[in-house]
Amino acid sequence: MLKKALVVLSFLIVMPVFAGDNLFYREVNLIGGYSRQDKWVGKSGMLANSLGFEDYRKFSGDYGDFLTTDLQVRAAYDSLENSRNAWGMQVHNAWLQFNLGGGKKLTLGHFDPVFGLEPVLDTHATILRTLIERDIGFNKDWGVGFKGFNHLFDYEAGLQLGSGMSIYRRDNNFLFTARVSKPAGSNQQFGLSGMYGRCLETMGENTIPRNDMISAGAVLKKRIGLDGQYLYGPLLFKGEAAYGSDNHAAVAGYMVEADYTLPRNQNVELEFQLQSWFHDTARRGSDDTALTLGSSYKLNQDITLRLAYQRELNMREGNEDNTVIFQFYFFGR
Repeated sequence: MLKKALVVLSFLIVMPVFAGDNLFYREVNLIGGYSRQDKWVGKSGMLANSLGFEDYRKFSGDYGDFLTTDLQVRAAYDSLENSRNAWGMQVHNAWLQFNLGGGKKLTLGHFDPVFGLEPVLDTHATILRTLIERDIGFNKDWGVGFKGFNHLFDYEAGLQLGSGMSIYRRDNNFLFTARVSKPAGSNQQFGLSGMYGRCLETMGENTIPRNDMISAGAVLKKRIGLDGQYLYGPLLFKGEAAYGSDNHAAVAGYMVEADYTLPRNQNVELEFQLQSWFHDTARRGSDDTALTLGSSYKLNQDITLRLAYQRELNMREGNEDNTVIFQFYFFGR
């Protein structure tokens, strides 16, 4: 716990030292709904009720920007936990990014693993998520990353701890990810990702106190993945697929999503998502498959209201559930 507190404290101290352009946002996430199994619930997946902030800064010199920093922290409450374990601090973004010139950047801290759609979508505050939580087990990790681009493609790579939100060093854990993609800016985006690492499996989204370990040791994960987005008028199609192994078990998964923005009221969006993850492709019924229908309404620049219905079509451990979730989300200055 002391190490994690020192990491957070160092960012809080270092980030305001230099005079730079900064954007400070406040965040309020209120979420609730009804589940056939758990009855009234106050979370959706890893998304729980929380209050937080984001401090985003750019530092410039005579030759342009040389450093960008971001610190995003939440105090979260998990209604499904007992009173002792319900509260926690979540450090989502906590990174320094150095501009090396020529479009190349070096990142240090807590940021997205470079795999699949998550690095380009940032779903930490949305009900509909990408495949990454099923695929890797977490959507943020501590480490170092490098990115760049040329006229043919963008490229990124990251070397991280493989422990997710919490900081752990056990059983030689690490995570290496890499992604190449079509240059940003067009209606069609495609990416190819790879992953290799010894990842620790934990339960929860907390940084402090540390999440509980699920497995006794690290899980050897190997993956290759494809992802894409296509904007066609008011329709945005998203998809990703991954294949690989967890230790000796072959695993695979896919996610397809279609978002429709109402042409006459562009504050309203309708969403459809089908997501499936096979924990062992050699075993029948080893998949977790869910269908989600959602809608969102942007009340103003700061407030978004979301409503979603999720039906679990199959769960490898049985007990398929149906859930209705409502979210009030404020993110503004």
